[in-house]
Amino acid sequence: MNRKAVLIGAGALVLVVAGILLGRHFFPVTHREASAASDSNVLLAPAPQLPETNMLRAQAEAPPQEPPRQPPADIIDYLKHLQRIELQRQAMQRDLTPAFNAFVNAMAMRATLDEQEFQQRMGAVQQAPQDYSQRWVQLSQLFESKQPPPACQALHESYRKMLASTIAYMTKVYLALHQAQTDPNAALQVLSQMQGTASTDIDTQILQANLELQQVLDRYDLRKEFPGFTISGDSGLSLRSIFGG
Repeated sequence: MNRKAVLIGAGALVLVVAGILLGRHFFPVTHREASAASDSNVLLAPAPQLPETNMLRAQAEAPPQEPPRQPPADIIDYLKHLQRIELQRQAMQRDLTPAFNAFVNAMAMRATLDEQEFQQRMGAVQQAPQDYSQRWVQLSQLFESKQPPPACQALHESYRKMLASTIAYMTKVYLALHQAQTDPNAALQVLSQMQGTASTDIDTQILQANLELQQVLDRYDLRKEFPGFTISGDSGLSLRSIFGG
């Protein structure tokens, strides 16, 4: 009885072992295949999203944004002062034009006029402002009332020299026109002498002062702040109708 049970147990063990061996033969699942399947799943997973290369390059190369440069307030303030002076200077030169032209026209037509007609035309010379010389002194004082910043020092010196020459020139014209009411020939001689070197020197000084002004406007990008601001010297005073040229 016992021997029979032992034989049955041994047979069952043989069947189990045989089944295991047959299973590995027909359905082999190795460690390598399991690892490969895992690797395949990793390869099929979506790649992580990275920033585009151009965007990274643009971020790396973009220069830092600088705040807009503000022109120095003292320069703007001085240029506004100078602009007011220059507008007054040009206006005062034009103030003498009617009287000057009346004198020039009377002298140019003197040979064709009788004495009464000549004196009537000379009467217009009295249109010269009575306080003309004093107004130039006041303008010079107003110009000097404001000290320039260092960036405008050269401009200030050039303008001061030109203004002094202009005042001297226009004062002589004014005095000659007053003299013309009693001695037109002497007044004409004075004015004709002034048309040469003196007027040429002033023109040169005006050009230099304007050059200094334009350099300041460009250096501090102020042309929008002062559109059309120039220093010019056209006073409208010329004796060409008398002497020609």
